[in-house]
Amino acid sequence: MKFGLACEGSTDQIVLRDILCGYFNNPDLDDEIIELQPRLDKTEQKLQDFGGWEKLLDYLKDSRFAEDVLSNEYIVLQIDTDISERCNFNVSQSEINKLLTIENFINIIIGKLILTINENNQGFYEAYSNKLIFAICVHSLECWLYAFHSTRKLSKPKITGCGSALEFDLKVKGFVKTKKQDKDKELYKKYSKDFLIKKNIEIAVEKDPSFKHFIQQLQPISL
Repeated sequence: MKFGLACEGSTDQIVLRDILCGYFNNPDLDDEIIELQPRLDKTEQKLQDFGGWEKLLDYLKDSRFAEDVLSNEYIVLQIDTDISERCNFNVSQSEINKLLTIENFINIIIGKLILTINENNQGFYEAYSNKLIFAICVHSLECWLYAFHSTRKLSKPKITGCGSALEFDLKVKGFVKTKKQDKDKELYKKYSKDFLIKKNIEIAVEKDPSFKHFIQQLQPISL
């Protein structure tokens, strides 16, 4: 496959699929993208594994990750930084203020992920770093969606409360959350379909530094 997706959850995978297809102006690219973590049963269209950031970190230390890196051209690693202060990750979100830029904060998160990758396979990241793409969402992937969908003029990027703010702003567009669950797949497909158009990605890039960081990693890739 061209791209493998290792994410916190299935809704993150939905959004990243559309971003990749839109950025490369290639709807057929969807056939070259596979969900690696959590895994998706294509036949029954249901998850084979649980999602969550802890499961993602376990996956990065597992032999399955090494096998996936070898069998896919690129792996996109997605994580929301709202979890960064928890005990087994231990990156303070106040670092954004101390270090002045979101970009520096992202680099700290990436450093932690690299340590996780190398924990049971020393030097693996260095050997295959050209195949790994980091989608570090500060502080959630919903902030990327909010950056495009919101028409509010903000003095700085919105990085907290993006989920509720996104839902509020999209009510006027007719998007309604289902009663069954907060993160409904079909709803996120509607949220992210605008990213199938590259100019919409460019709009969000100008509003969100962590989205820009991800897109910049795609620029050297030629399909």
